[in-house]
Amino acid sequence: MKKISIKQLAPLLTSNRKKRIDKVLSNRTKGICVLLENIYQGHNISAVLRTCDNLGIQNIYIIQDSNEVTLSKGISLGSEKWVTMEIKRKNIPKKDYIKSLKKLGFKIISTVPPSKNKSISLEKFKIEKKMIIAFGNEEKGLSREILEESDSLLSISMDGFNESYNISVSCAIVMNQLISEAKRNKKLTYLSNSEKTKLKFDWYVKSLKNSSKVIKNLGKSK
Repeated sequence: MKKISIKQLAPLLTSNRKKRIDKVLSNRTKGICVLLENIYQGHNISAVLRTCDNLGIQNIYIIQDSNEVTLSKGISLGSEKWVTMEIKRKNIPKKDYIKSLKKLGFKIISTVPPSKNKSISLEKFKIEKKMIIAFGNEEKGLSREILEESDSLLSISMDGFNESYNISVSCAIVMNQLISEAKRNKKLTYLSNSEKTKLKFDWYVKSLKNSSKVIKNLGKSK
């Protein structure tokens, strides 16, 4: 079967769909990413994916110590098709996984309650060009392994009796602030041309009905 090109797929999509894909690609970033640790409720993971998609965040890293990743399609609204999820393999030690992300040039920023010592409030946080913002579950927060490998601790100021938001709400507040701040300060790094091309092909395919059948037929054509 021959290799399929974007040029072959383009006539199969509407003009509006192709314009939408180009617009979304132009605002996509891999410089600011999200990491989720042990978020077992599918509706929470789904809401985070939807938030990331709408904010232009492409990469979401997921660590689950036990449960499998499940999604609530009614909440994600298909966002899982447009973002890239990397799920840590269980045979890789958690610290080694975090260190591998740091070797890619990322700063690990861990979200913690505002009472945590040495945490920086969201309002005062200084943007880095390559950051992964880590979120833990509402009951236990982030694990010791991740906190020990963190470059900074980040907290949301709160004026109520509770010191926590729902994980999806927390993610929306933090990531919206950081992405907006990065854009204002021109510190947001966008996708390279090669990254855009790769994603465009993937999104073209995912935009097709019966894509497997279409790709198979194109591969057979002369």
